[in-house]
Amino acid sequence: MNDTLKFLDSIKDRLEEVPYEEIYQSVAAMRDKFVPFALIKKGAFIDRVRVHKKPDDLFLKEVDISYIHDQEIIDNYVGYGRANKEKQAVFYGAVLSPKIEHPRVVAYFETSSLLKHLDQYPDVTEYFTLSRWRVTQDIEVMEVIFSDEALKVSEYAQMSLANQLKNYKHLPLAAEYEEQGRFFANQFARNDIKEGQDYKYKITAAYVNYIWAKSHLKGVTYPSVQSKYLGQNVALLPELVNSSLQLEAPVGIFKFERKGGINQPVDSTKVAMNLGKDNTAFIFKDYYDGEFR
Repeated sequence: MNDTLKFLDSIKDRLEEVPYEEIYQSVAAMRDKFVPFALIKKGAFIDRVRVHKKPDDLFLKEVDISYIHDQEIIDNYVGYGRANKEKQAVFYGAVLSPKIEHPRVVAYFETSSLLKHLDQYPDVTEYFTLSRWRVTQDIEVMEVIFSDEALKVSEYAQMSLANQLKNYKHLPLAAEYEEQGRFFANQFARNDIKEGQDYKYKITAAYVNYIWAKSHLKGVTYPSVQSKYLGQNVALLPELVNSSLQLEAPVGIFKFERKGGINQPVDSTKVAMNLGKDNTAFIFKDYYDGEFR
């Protein structure tokens, strides 16, 4: 194990004590970085979810459901995430994966705090807005595929690893590349991060931000922890969203309901087919049995 990985491994369980900049500099100092990447092809789509704080919330324009645009919110409320440092706006979403037919399911799992503590709520209702974003040109993103847990269950990770092996297995540093890939992928796959522990994302945030700063890659794809690694997430910098994604109609409002400890079918309650000029004036209509009214 190289010196950087030894250092990061020694601090991974006490990250609240270690400044982000020290972690970032250790990543910068790491020799022989291995950065596998994947192609998200033109015409693919990314699903994104925003949970409503109140049942009657309405998000009426694109900036409300995209990455955070409000600088005051970014400065005062954005902590660390799997692919963002403090006070950094990043677009998170979900893409198609072999085991989960609808990326929106993964997007909701990842976004809802309620689902992380569902056993505490035998009767509860939550509303969320789903948006779909079309990829308008091929984009390359860093690919995180070496997670031990994900490789047990994720066909996406298994297929991607087999493909990446063709690119690096013959290289002199193949064993080191795999060790490096596994370490960072296992950090992405951490499932021990509870509310108030966003500092545990420091390693992945520093790693991804270094790669973004030093390469043409401005996004990353990685297995979804909340879907038990069966789904696939993406995180993209705003510049990539602005240049390569297009919001598509319809935008829908959905309801998740739990009664007597049993999850009910997730229903769409309102849909906006008309998003207004420049996607700035969504017009929602009630939705019943496939018909608008």
